[in-house]
Amino acid sequence: MNELLVARGVRKSFGKVEVLKGIDLTVHAGQVVCLLGPSGSGKSTFLRCVNHLERLDAGEIWVDGHLVGYRRSGGRKYEMRPREVADQRRDIGMVFQRFNLFPHRTALENVMEAPTYVLGRPREAVRQEALDLLRRVGLEERAGHRPGQLSGGQQQRVAIARALAMKPKLMLFDEPTSALDPELVGEVLDVMKDLAAAGMTMVVVTHEIGFAREVADHVVFMDDGLVVEAGPAAELIARPRHERTRAFLAKVL
Repeated sequence: MNELLVARGVRKSFGKVEVLKGIDLTVHAGQVVCLLGPSGSGKSTFLRCVNHLERLDAGEIWVDGHLVGYRRSGGRKYEMRPREVADQRRDIGMVFQRFNLFPHRTALENVMEAPTYVLGRPREAVRQEALDLLRRVGLEERAGHRPGQLSGGQQQRVAIARALAMKPKLMLFDEPTSALDPELVGEVLDVMKDLAAAGMTMVVVTHEIGFAREVADHVVFMDDGLVVEAGPAAELIARPRHERTRAFLAKVL
């Protein structure tokens, strides 16, 4: 299988606090990998490093064979210019806890924004693709609604459609249901299940253990900036080897 995401020795500190202490992770094309662990374990920080929203202190991250955020020259490694990093991010879609939609634009306009203004694609072609994406997430009839007229679950589904509009090779989800009322969680998870079934490569930070068990190929349990254990989702959740993993799952299951 093609290695789409490879992280080796990833370290990241904020001041004197080391948040990531040498993360190694490989995600193959078409896989769904869920990152589990307590708050403060470094899961979201790692996801932000994959998209170079945070600079690495050590280690490397590769997406589809390309070093993320840096280039090598003369045996040394240099951080890319912001425009070069932005070009790389086209292949990496990211959905955050908060929806971050443009409040003055409709759902359709939010989905059309990046392909139209970043890629410079013809507006009518982008419009049709955006409508198709809104249909895919069950919101075609809400295309003309602004975010303030949508529920939290609907806004998050628009955010997923917006990320898909750039046709990414990899989708990152940072606790996409944590800001939602409980009755709205299912509609977002259903969209993510459909993406997984269609073969989208996904790395998901989540506390939804049922989703991880049902949808993920692989689960990574993190604690205190380290990968404690990793393995096939159903196996790790049912029979965790490490005591720290067992204690965590006992609290959330």
